[in-house]
Amino acid sequence: MTLDELYDRFGEQLYRYLVFRLGSCQDAEDVLQETFCRFARYSVRWKLVRNPRTFVFRCVRNEANRFLKRRLERPKDVSMNPGLQDIISSVVEGPDIKAERLLSEYLSRLPDDQMDVIVLKVFGGFTFEEIARICGCSINTAASRYRYGIARLRSILEGKQ
Repeated sequence: MTLDELYDRFGEQLYRYLVFRLGSCQDAEDVLQETFCRFARYSVRWKLVRNPRTFVFRCVRNEANRFLKRRLERPKDVSMNPGLQDIISSVVEGPDIKAERLLSEYLSRLPDDQMDVIVLKVFGGFTFEEIARICGCSINTAASRYRYGIARLRSILEGKQ
């Protein structure tokens, strides 16, 4: 698979994931570009990759983690980020701006590992097995992070947090 084919097939999904993960369109673009530069530099042997979708998401997640480690302070409040609002608008049905902002705000309150799993599961359509490979954890851990994240979102919605 060429880089062009890889980008055409997964680029938009990767970008959406990164916007959720990083809370910034600009940062998402930078990390996505760096990920594809790595693919080009290290000439990945695609014949050995069993599941390209899982592989590229794991690579982009690793690159996002490197990016976050380099950055000293990460703003957690992404509710006013217009790029994130656009992404959520394309995912959430209907023109309910208030719901979109609340979803963005509530997701930003979750720990990063829980937010990752929820975004990959709900918005990416990944299975827990694929999420486990992407996040480098067990299937049970991925499922637990999802369960705890959903429980925390429920608590937030009920006004307990």
